[in-house]
Amino acid sequence: MSDQHCTEVMNKVALHGNIRSGKHEVVSRLLSEWLKTEKLDVKIRLGGSEMTYKDTKLYVYCHSAATEPLYLLEGHTSGTLADAKALLQRLLELCKKQKVVGRFEYVQVSEDGDELSDQYSVE
Repeated sequence: MSDQHCTEVMNKVALHGNIRSGKHEVVSRLLSEWLKTEKLDVKIRLGGSEMTYKDTKLYVYCHSAATEPLYLLEGHTSGTLADAKALLQRLLELCKKQKVVGRFEYVQVSEDGDELSDQYSVE
């Protein structure tokens, strides 16, 4: 990759974004395919639904927004900015295949959550 930010050392990278869908089935299927797992923890509640995934390198929390047919995604991964970009790029491609709009951003952060790099988005 020729992006200058892709040569960073391995660190914690925060992930943020949204998936424009009001159906938890669609979002959980997207996330399961993206994460290549069946271990996605899905909870359906009166106020909406939430999905959580965690392994040694990646944490993802996705929940329905209160006022729109939208799911908000947040989490973090250990690795480089290039790793995070590739990870979110794959999710965006899966969204496009399902004709679902997704927007995702990533930024290198300290252990305390302070931003250490510019914020980048995948397109």
